Amino acid sequence: MKYIAHLDILRVFERAIKRAGIPVAYTQGFNPRQKLVFGLPMSIGLTSESEYADIELSEEMEPCEFIAMINQGLPDGLKVEEAVIRNTRDNIMNQITAARYEIVFEVKGPKSCEIDAVVYDFLSKEDITVMKKTKKGYRPVNIRPLIYSASAEKTAEGRFRLKAFLSAGAENNLRADLFMQAFSQETKLEVDIVSMHRKALYASTYNEWKNPFEVAND
Repeated sequence: MKYIAHLDILRVFERAIKRAGIPVAYTQGFNPRQKLVFGLPMSIGLTSESEYADIELSEEMEPCEFIAMINQGLPDGLKVEEAVIRNTRDNIMNQITAARYEIVFEVKGPKSCEIDAVVYDFLSKEDITVMKKTKKGYRPVNIRPLIYSASAEKTAEGRFRLKAFLSAGAENNLRADLFMQAFSQETKLEVDIVSMHRKALYASTYNEWKNPFEVAND
């Protein structure tokens, strides 16, 4: 599943909605599309347990009925766990502002590094500049303001597990793989990533982190 691109996941949901007979609303124009928006596109190689999407319907449905119908049309490995009625005008993509990740990695060469001290020194830097892809191409960006917190521990297998709380969303998005690229660059460690997993997405209202469902019901 982690090697399936975001646009392909989008198509899977579009076909599942059509297959299940869900009364989805469509855009106007020459090429009408289902009104389906995901909160934060997933990059290749990333797994997740916390993805959100807005689906606009042409008829009212109870959330439990919607869940039962769409899950009948989804393939193994994809499942809708929960649904709520959205009361806000803003779509989910504009609401997401942060994400929590767990990244498991190995270090090539000597493995006796004190990972706590390494992460502390990394976060102590005021400037962590990487080449970041933007709408105008690649440009150097200081991503330190986009790193809210990070901690790491050694696993029983001798690997390292890094927990990172990063800025996310349409404006100031910091992908987990770019974060790890910066981590390797700044710490001079040869990092071999084993897995990247998204644990949670957050919206921010009145300087408070919230579950996107809480925001949908505001």
